[in-house]
Amino acid sequence: MTSTTGQNPHPEVMEISDLAEGILPEDRVAAVRAHVESCEECGEVLASLQEIRGLLGALPEPEPMPADVAARIDAALAAEARLDSALPRVPRETSIPAQDAGDSARVPRGTSAPAGRPSAPTGPGRGRRQRRALLIGAASAAAVLALGGAVYELASSGSTRSMSSADSAQRKTNSQDGGENSGSSSVVASEVARLLGRAGGKTGPGGVTSPMLSTNGDARIAAPDGTVAFVPACVLRATGRTQPPLAADREPFQGTDSYLVVLPDPNDSHRVDAYVVTASCTADVTGSVLFQDSFPRS
Repeated sequence: MTSTTGQNPHPEVMEISDLAEGILPEDRVAAVRAHVESCEECGEVLASLQEIRGLLGALPEPEPMPADVAARIDAALAAEARLDSALPRVPRETSIPAQDAGDSARVPRGTSAPAGRPSAPTGPGRGRRQRRALLIGAASAAAVLALGGAVYELASSGSTRSMSSADSAQRKTNSQDGGENSGSSSVVASEVARLLGRAGGKTGPGGVTSPMLSTNGDARIAAPDGTVAFVPACVLRATGRTQPPLAADREPFQGTDSYLVVLPDPNDSHRVDAYVVTASCTADVTGSVLFQDSFPRS
């Protein structure tokens, strides 16, 4: 379709766009290309379209939608489909009365411009204003996509931090869930203070002289007073942590042979996390956590 205004009609913007995309019908390619090469306004439209393609092509690839979000969308669509199928069917079209149909047939489909006034241009006669509007639209689309990616990244990082904080809070309040654990908290706290005091607080993180993890995951902790504590890998696995312990000792807890393992608090350098883990674990069976809590780092 071309504009019929003037002696040298301009091709429609859609035709110029199709020419840029290489999808214009072959019988129009030669005529549209020749016109664009000889018409400054149409050449500007083609340049604008190519700039927009360049802007959109420079955008980063969008990240895949999280699986849980996709599942919720699928569930919502399925529920909507079931609801729609349960509703009674209503005819989408109604017949037009004969009289109305006759009246509508007499209504002209369009209006012509008043005599002596030219019709508005439908091709690229709007030139520079149209090009500027296209560029602004493309830039806005790019900004929206970039902002959406930034918001998604911010939400993801915020969710990760929230989960970490919630996990830490859970560890610190576990001992308050039952009376028995609350009564044991003071006992474990005194043992933690004793172990950290024995470590001396002189060298290394947390005052431990030489915390070492062997290749099989066992830990050996040597304190300045010459005491060496050995912690099996199955006990360390029960804590869910990978840092070397600050201190550890094997001692009974409520009548059960256990290990008391002291680790640095990942969210507070002035506190430590204490775990009491059963000593009856093996290389294939992880120990059970009998008690865990957070204490001040003395």
